[in-house]
Amino acid sequence: MPSFAADWRRNPLSATLMLASGVAAGIIFGVAFGGDWRRLATFDLKLWPVLVVSLLIRIIPSAPLAFYLLSLLGVAAVAARNWKIPGAALIAAGTLSNLIVAGLNAGMPYDVGAMSSVGAPPPNDSLHIPLTANTLLEFLADIIPVGPIHAVYSLGDFLVGLGGFLIPFMWLQPAAISVKERTVRSPNFAFFWAAQVISRFGDPITLVALAFVTYRATNSALWTAIAVLIATIPNAVFGFFGGAVADAVGHRRVMLGADIVRTVAIGIVPLLIAVSGPLVVVFAMVFLAATCSAIFNPARGALVPALLDEAHLARGNALVYGTDRAVEVVGGLAAGLLVAALGTNAFLVDAATFGLSAMLLSRVVIREPRHHIGFASLLAEAQEGFVILRRSSVLWSNTVFSLVAQLSIPVVNGLMPTLLIRRFAENETATGAALFGVAEAAIAIGAVVGSVLLPRYTSAIRKGRLLVIGFAATGVVVIAVAFAPTFAVLVALLLVLGIANVAFYVPNITLLQERTEPKTRARVFGARIALVNLSWLPLIFVTGSLADIAGPSTLIAIAGTVTVATALVGLRIPRVSQVA
Repeated sequence: MPSFAADWRRNPLSATLMLASGVAAGIIFGVAFGGDWRRLATFDLKLWPVLVVSLLIRIIPSAPLAFYLLSLLGVAAVAARNWKIPGAALIAAGTLSNLIVAGLNAGMPYDVGAMSSVGAPPPNDSLHIPLTANTLLEFLADIIPVGPIHAVYSLGDFLVGLGGFLIPFMWLQPAAISVKERTVRSPNFAFFWAAQVISRFGDPITLVALAFVTYRATNSALWTAIAVLIATIPNAVFGFFGGAVADAVGHRRVMLGADIVRTVAIGIVPLLIAVSGPLVVVFAMVFLAATCSAIFNPARGALVPALLDEAHLARGNALVYGTDRAVEVVGGLAAGLLVAALGTNAFLVDAATFGLSAMLLSRVVIREPRHHIGFASLLAEAQEGFVILRRSSVLWSNTVFSLVAQLSIPVVNGLMPTLLIRRFAENETATGAALFGVAEAAIAIGAVVGSVLLPRYTSAIRKGRLLVIGFAATGVVVIAVAFAPTFAVLVALLLVLGIANVAFYVPNITLLQERTEPKTRARVFGARIALVNLSWLPLIFVTGSLADIAGPSTLIAIAGTVTVATALVGLRIPRVSQVA
């Protein structure tokens, strides 16, 4: 029996349903973050009769192609006329891209292979035509498969859906400047949360796309590895300096600026590739964007306490962490699909996510001091972040304890693919990749569940005690993961691991936020992030080298044992376990 998703995909209403789904999701999330659904009554859409007529045209049975194109033109015109409404420009761009590719090809081309790969039957309307070697603007056609719902979409469809989400999400929020409460349901936090989610979603796209471009240009594993390092090393190396820059410029202000620079830098990349620009220039643009990420990330952690009061801080940190993990998995999966479908044009999608994040951050209203910072003072202030950590007995004890206790995390991250391929995939890499996606999703789901439940039931537990419990639970689960007899058991354990990660992450971040001054908070975060990354990178390389000798299970079990032992030691250190 055909599925609803299949019926959806084989008729010309798919973009309309994508828009409707985006609007529905925007209303749900808008209300969840404190928006008032009654504000919908104040929504003023210019040229709305044109929109109604355009949508009605699409339901005419067996309508000719010209009718569908006229409908797309009407939707694009209405969206363009209302461009000042956040999200409308995305709907206009997405609809116009569908209109252009359908007009140039006398129909909307769809990838037959992509349809088959997700189990979707071919469309049976006059709008869609099979994609061929003569198709113009292939990257704008229906070429992006979405397996879970057995559908294939165009880039324009996704822009329409995202625009449909943003319109009600932002409209339902009252003006942030008029709202003084600092809660997770305040407009300020809602805009911040949406911005960092969208920005983080785009991060894996450039990493995957750069590796793809580099290997295609050089056919060299070495250059591909260098490309990956270029996209990741700045976060480890420049974290110290990124925090100092954020404190000087202002946390929201520097996040906004970082997103704007990343939009331009990543947006230039496909243009450079199109004109056969030197690969080193492409690397330079990605390196610049990665350096901006090294500034954005500590500023993000430092901004949360300015948006939330103490009673809501732990809950806000849990929400950020839970969505981080979910977006990390979804973004990674989407990156692979986008690069496979769009090639180098996937960079444009990443650039768009940074642009959207900047738009949302511009709606966050907060007073931030700023001061001039030169190169000499930058070095001094960057060092100050480390010095602040070192001078505080509580923060330094927490930092050293956490650095040792969480060493099992990079080991699990680095060796999980090998473990899955050898134990559960019978050395089939394709099967192992699919299992790895499920494993990552299980951890993300656990993190989301933990971020929702733990703040409600652990608020009476001392932060230090919860930190130790979280690490102890993590270590025990990691040991169990090493010896999981079946993949189903492994998935169940990884769900628990996601919850345990929240148990130590939230008190860690909250403690750091509460015990640092706002004017130095970002540089402290930068120092902490850099220390974590610098401790993880060599461990990933070492355990990766030893895995062929000792086996991934043994190394993962040892890493889990180290985490449990560290937690037991931390239990006897008052500056770690007794911190309120």
